[in-house]
Amino acid sequence: TPEIARRELRELGRRLDLSSTQVVEDRTSLGPGNAVVVEIESEHVTEVFTGFGEKRVSAERVAMLVGDEAKAYLESGAPVGEHLADQLLLPLALAGAGAFVTAELSTHATTNMEVIRMFLGTRFPVLRNGQLTRVEIELR
Repeated sequence: TPEIARRELRELGRRLDLSSTQVVEDRTSLGPGNAVVVEIESEHVTEVFTGFGEKRVSAERVAMLVGDEAKAYLESGAPVGEHLADQLLLPLALAGAGAFVTAELSTHATTNMEVIRMFLGTRFPVLRNGQLTRVEIELR
């Protein structure tokens, strides 16, 4: 219902300290569910955070989880978020080189690195500097 979306948007705006012009309700879908989407655009990267309404999960909780994830990304200072880091590994390995900086690698990313290494022989030197992690891609 529109009221659920408004509750999610209020919580998201509060959690991320957004103005009313930065929070937009889109009712173009006629489906029964809803999604909360936070898009953070920077000069060279766009990060997207999503949450989906669920039965017996309050609108505020759905928005809180998405807001907290977006806030953690912003506070980390890393240009690449956790899920984008997972997605960059294979294209960079196929390109043969590259690097990116993220906050922390997920277990999905480290498993992905191992699988790519097994198929392509790619090495992924990981350099930690405080809260940031630099991942390099090198072919053997």
